[in-house]
Amino acid sequence: MKKLHIKILLLFAFVSSCQLTDVLDQDPPNNLVPENVVKTESDAKAILNGVYSQIISFSNAYYYMYSELIPGALSGSMSTIGFGSAAEFATNSLLYENSHVENFWLIKYRVMDAANNTIKLVGELPDSEFTGNNKNEIIGEAHFLRAMATFDLLRYFGEFYDVNSPYGIIVRTTPVNFVTRNKERSTVLETYSQILLDLDYAIANAPEFSVSFRASKLAAKALKARVLLFMGNPEEAAFVADEVISSPLRSLEGTFEQVFNKGLNSNEMILMTHRNADSDTEDNNRKRFYSGRTGTTWLPAIMNGDPRVPLTYSGQNILKVNHVNTYRPTYFIRLAEMYLIKAEGLAFSNLASLEEIQEPLNVVRLRAGIGESQAVTIQEVKEEIFNEYVRELVFENGSEWFSAIRFNKIMDLKPQITSSNQFILPIPESEISGNAKVTLSDQNPGY
Repeated sequence: MKKLHIKILLLFAFVSSCQLTDVLDQDPPNNLVPENVVKTESDAKAILNGVYSQIISFSNAYYYMYSELIPGALSGSMSTIGFGSAAEFATNSLLYENSHVENFWLIKYRVMDAANNTIKLVGELPDSEFTGNNKNEIIGEAHFLRAMATFDLLRYFGEFYDVNSPYGIIVRTTPVNFVTRNKERSTVLETYSQILLDLDYAIANAPEFSVSFRASKLAAKALKARVLLFMGNPEEAAFVADEVISSPLRSLEGTFEQVFNKGLNSNEMILMTHRNADSDTEDNNRKRFYSGRTGTTWLPAIMNGDPRVPLTYSGQNILKVNHVNTYRPTYFIRLAEMYLIKAEGLAFSNLASLEEIQEPLNVVRLRAGIGESQAVTIQEVKEEIFNEYVRELVFENGSEWFSAIRFNKIMDLKPQITSSNQFILPIPESEISGNAKVTLSDQNPGY
């Protein structure tokens, strides 16, 4: 098994999509090419595990820790995340050569390429190598992980808020090599279409939900609800979110405190990073080195008096995602968000009554101990829904940043944001210089 893991790690070193250098001019040692590595069901499971390892890698914390830090600084829910180029996020004045932007971009493409290699190599193995439906489930998980990486790239680097925009991302569905390295940007609609194709594949083929740190049919359906909301399909998003809510596989915890105190054992976690006493060590979790600095402007005003505050942050220290007793996990999707997506979707569909919109919203509010919605108009209930995204989900996977954009509030909350160009990050300099089909003319507007 140890030998197999070494082989898988070496495999990823040679097929990584994002930093193709002279390594591609060299032969793998001991003829260690992909087709010689993935031969059995055990190999297939190991290469899939390699995709997850990209997400939780200590050496590159940009998929887990920076998914909290970057949107926190952009939105102002965090006052700062560091010095030098890191300070550009807090002032919303990013330069395209910013190293953190580059690393944020690269890690998502590494996950995407690792998923593409899994889909290709496992798909080429004969069915006779697998037990039961394991082959389809492995490929289904990889499709989910590719969809997640593609969506994260779109919402940070593409004009996700405009399906008619030409500024999507570079969509990759095959492993990167000399032939496929140069690739143009897709449109936003083309990018969304690929994400939905992958999610529908995962819904049909991924495993049923079993643990919160692996992809599943339920996680795919939950991510689809979020994607549909970002696309501007509120009615469909509400419908899919309701399907997740109705599933017997997950349920809300009795209290907000239990959600985070239970960690991996929480009943409402749909997707999170796996952290335990063995993994939360000095050399395996960069969250040990940051306490976070909470924003001092709009965030305290919305959170003022809410019972969730002492469980979310204390003074300048962020507690929720830096929970020591549960080993500092990152929360990608949890069930409470589905109730808010259903409420938001109904509110913006123009098809639901005020009472229908308030029903899922009240589930979250009552669990938090703040009473039922007091809204008497649709506009007032929209305001309450936005506030609940902040109070319930702040510091979780950029929830406060993206909801502030969707609800058209971010420019009021943060005066440094004066243009929609600042909603997204610049395409990194390394991509423009290293991809013959992406030039300065393809850069995001404003950069």
